[in-house]
Amino acid sequence: FTIPGDLVVGTGQARLYFNEAVTVLNVMASVGTAPTGATVLFDLNKNGTTMFSTQGNRPTIAISGFSDLSSTPDVTAIAAGDYLTVDVDQVGSTITGADATVIVEYY
Repeated sequence: FTIPGDLVVGTGQARLYFNEAVTVLNVMASVGTAPTGATVLFDLNKNGTTMFSTQGNRPTIAISGFSDLSSTPDVTAIAAGDYLTVDVDQVGSTITGADATVIVEYY
C-alpha cells in the first residue's frame, strides 16, 4: 500500500483482495518524511476489522523515525475472497509523516 503526500488520519480507501488462502507473517511501514511531535500509527484491517486486537502492536513509526520493520498482527489467516485495507490512525502533531508505504508479508 502506498499513501503519497502528507498523511491524514482516515480509513483505507484501497483494497487488496486475495484469490487464495494465505497467512500474514509481518507488516512493515515506512515514511519518506519523519513525523515530529507524535508517532505515526497504521492499522491493517481484514474485511473492515482490525487484525491487531492488541492495539499496541500496530505498525508505529516513532517520532523522527522512518520505519517500523516488524509488526505481527494477532489475526493472521486470510481466506480466498478476503480483502485488506490500511488505516492511518495517527500522524505527527508538529510535522506529519509523509509518503508512506505499508508492506504486508504473507505466504
